[in-house]
Amino acid sequence: MTAILGLGLAQATTTPYGMVDPILSEQLTGYEIYIERCATCHVALPPALLPTQTWQTLVMDPAHYGVTLSVIDRFDQQLMLNYLQVYSRRHQGRGVLPYRLNDSTYFQALHPAVELPQPLNVRSCAGCHIGAPEQDYSGAFE
Repeated sequence: MTAILGLGLAQATTTPYGMVDPILSEQLTGYEIYIERCATCHVALPPALLPTQTWQTLVMDPAHYGVTLSVIDRFDQQLMLNYLQVYSRRHQGRGVLPYRLNDSTYFQALHPAVELPQPLNVRSCAGCHIGAPEQDYSGAFE
């Protein structure tokens, strides 16, 4: 088991960003596209905060939370989805599929006993995670 775990870690790539999970080398291009497309308007959320199905909707839908985005070509969409699928979890059908952070049980599980800012949105992440603009969610300040 240790050999398998070690192999996975050996394949992780250091990135200029501070995302929570190390990025596997085969996912690096999808990650870079995700950062390029998403972090220019708001912080790029760690994929684990939303279910895989939500990411699929977000990446494929040019009407993104009421903002019309430029179309992402299919190849880049697939690379980005591959990255997001590796680092997110499938929604198991318990309750409604969350489309926003405040509805995400994944988000809530990662923030136990934390008084969250209201309104809660991708812009409020930097209020607690000082490194959020650089995708560093490793710590928070009070």
